[in-house]
Amino acid sequence: MSRPHAHGTVEDDVLARTLRGLWPSLPALLAAAAALCLAGAVTVLVLPGVTPLSVLLGAVLAGAPAAALVATVDEIAATGRAGVRSWWGRLRALWAFGIRHTLLAAALLALFLVALTVWRQRPEPWLLPSLGLSGGCAVLALSALPAVLALGAAREGRSGRLLWLCALHLLARRPLRFLAGPSLALLGVWAATVWSASLLLLVPAPVAVVMVTAVRTTTGETVTGETAAEAAARPGAELPPQRRKSGESPSSAE
Repeated sequence: MSRPHAHGTVEDDVLARTLRGLWPSLPALLAAAAALCLAGAVTVLVLPGVTPLSVLLGAVLAGAPAAALVATVDEIAATGRAGVRSWWGRLRALWAFGIRHTLLAAALLALFLVALTVWRQRPEPWLLPSLGLSGGCAVLALSALPAVLALGAAREGRSGRLLWLCALHLLARRPLRFLAGPSLALLGVWAATVWSASLLLLVPAPVAVVMVTAVRTTTGETVTGETAAEAAARPGAELPPQRRKSGESPSSAE
């Protein structure tokens, strides 16, 4: 089997299993989305606006529901179904994990907001490097955070540093897949502000589905590629037909 065909098979299996499991798992997805929207509403009521403190408070309140939502979608992608009891168990098991990693990304965003405020008050050229560095780190952290949550939900017990390195590797490998989730989230927030705030309840679950499938399909490609490479490196392995010289046998290729 060729590697492109294997990649396509992995992607098709993940997407088909996830899409089939969405409807049976709708109660769990709605509960997870409601918890996440509630955390966002409390943040807006307590600290309105986008400030360093509101970003940190939002991370504390939304970290656990976000991790539970991603873990629920990951269970759907793995088994084809997830229930409300399963979501509640994930919420209790991953609340500290979700807050810790979400707070890390929020801290970088808060540093960028502080640097932006200082630069607006004193637009000095020597402040631009810190502004650009903090902004770049915040963008990378926020882009990789959903992958960190998905990897941590699927592989509990892994160290935080390893999760972030793996997430950044996946982001660099397939950036368009991982930018689709934040883009969908921004589109949902825009639609909610234009039409109705009730649309926010429909945003978290599709975003989580996009992010989890991005992680699973990209890791599936990596595993498939490594397996093919290991198989080709075994003693006695045949060369691919397109690279084998005419008249050369597998034994002479060794």
